[in-house]
Amino acid sequence: MQDRGERTVERIVEAAGIVIDEKGYAGATTPEIQRLAGVSRGGFYHHFTSKEQLGDAVLDRQHAFFAKVAEQTASGPARKQLCLQTLIDISHLYTASILEDPVLRAAVRLSIEPGPYQTAESYASPLGAITAVLETARTADELQDHVTPEEASRTLVGCYSGVQLLALALDERDALHHQVSAMWALIMPGLARPAVLTRLRLSAPPAGTAPPR
Repeated sequence: MQDRGERTVERIVEAAGIVIDEKGYAGATTPEIQRLAGVSRGGFYHHFTSKEQLGDAVLDRQHAFFAKVAEQTASGPARKQLCLQTLIDISHLYTASILEDPVLRAAVRLSIEPGPYQTAESYASPLGAITAVLETARTADELQDHVTPEEASRTLVGCYSGVQLLALALDERDALHHQVSAMWALIMPGLARPAVLTRLRLSAPPAGTAPPR
């Protein structure tokens, strides 16, 4: 059970997520975040000494998601499933999470907009997690011979980021799952062995599948 301080921190981070998602990091102001979180200036600075520290907390939500993905990959599949199917499912579960969670959406915006968070560090967690899944796929002989997991992960993360950015620009977030499926329809034939490709579902996993926690 969270104590009062932890609940206050959570409210501030959630408020920051909403404001940054709407206005970007540069447009977000601490007074607006304080008002939305329902905390005083002193209460805010008791937990966060700067806006950058708050941005770090927002990005930590994304790091936690992909850290869990990496942990689950390292421990082995929970059920018998193609590794590349797991990769597709992760992309859709992350899509569902960012559609529901303004803090994750804000983390995405921090990563793609010019500013202090458009750095290699912001992409380290997704790149590491996706590389790990692709490494397991290579071990399982699911990848075509020319595919290098580390290079492929850079392409995949870049393509997914672009899909999100375009959906944001066109105000088409509701169609994001469809756009992610379309991305896989174009990319997966270059990753998967033909015998594996025919067994893959490119759409979102069945309703009720939980994202990593």
